Amino acid sequence: MTENTSPAASTAHTGFTAGSPVWVDLGVPDLAAVQGFYQSLFGWEFEDMGPDFGNYHMITHHGASVGGAMSQMESEAEQPAAWTVYLKSDDIEKSLTDTAAAGGNVIVPAMPMPGLGSMGVVITPGGEGMGIWQADGFEGFVLDGTVGAPVWFEVMSFDYEADAEYYRTVWGWEPTLLGDDGREAGAETEAGPSEPSDGTEETGDGAEGGRYANNHPGEAATAGLCDAPRAWFPEGTDSYWRPYFIVENADAAADLVRAHGGTVLDGPMDTPFGRLATVADPAGATFQISELPAG
Repeated sequence: MTENTSPAASTAHTGFTAGSPVWVDLGVPDLAAVQGFYQSLFGWEFEDMGPDFGNYHMITHHGASVGGAMSQMESEAEQPAAWTVYLKSDDIEKSLTDTAAAGGNVIVPAMPMPGLGSMGVVITPGGEGMGIWQADGFEGFVLDGTVGAPVWFEVMSFDYEADAEYYRTVWGWEPTLLGDDGREAGAETEAGPSEPSDGTEETGDGAEGGRYANNHPGEAATAGLCDAPRAWFPEGTDSYWRPYFIVENADAAADLVRAHGGTVLDGPMDTPFGRLATVADPAGATFQISELPAG
């Protein structure tokens, strides 16, 4: 999260550079079963786009675009419920081709969404699933720093070197370890890496937590790449992207998560990036909640 998209900004941020997160969406077995959870937690509204769009739902908050959501198809029954992060592409066919050439896999080829743009889904060389979006009328979500809005995005990678090379060569990233651009760790972001989801504490020298890089130095940062130690996660966990959403009070939000059938996996805890928690919705899709630092 950069200064020009911080909650202190007077205008919403919607101008995204290629290679930056531009959209998120949720896939669950039964969307109707989790809508109430998200409405209670964030105040989100869900609009069904109709059968022409596979009953994909647009999520908004006070009129601002947050993301999308849908019930998984029968063919996706084996896939876990999950949030997907999409990166902006100026040429989706090239992004897909370049991903395959870099050792990734194209799961969903470029698919036009009339009046909106084109989307695709890939598995990166590091193993995480990721969406790609080329706008043609719809630019993506709104980062306005308000409660319920997305605020940060990061890869929890179990193959940091492969992912760093992939995002560098295909997406133009400049992986910058926190502190390596002359700023104190945390100066670049309003939300950032949380503690491990199994409750393991990071050591003071960072040995337990691994490396963490922003995709660009300083104010250009829009996403992070975490060298996630295996010990943090259950055996068999694949690399994955995770979004952060803003809450007013992390502890109260954690109570709401539990009250509405979700799970608090880790936290809330104080960090240089705010008070954070890792949670899961009733279907098991995980995400981060972020109470941003005051000021």
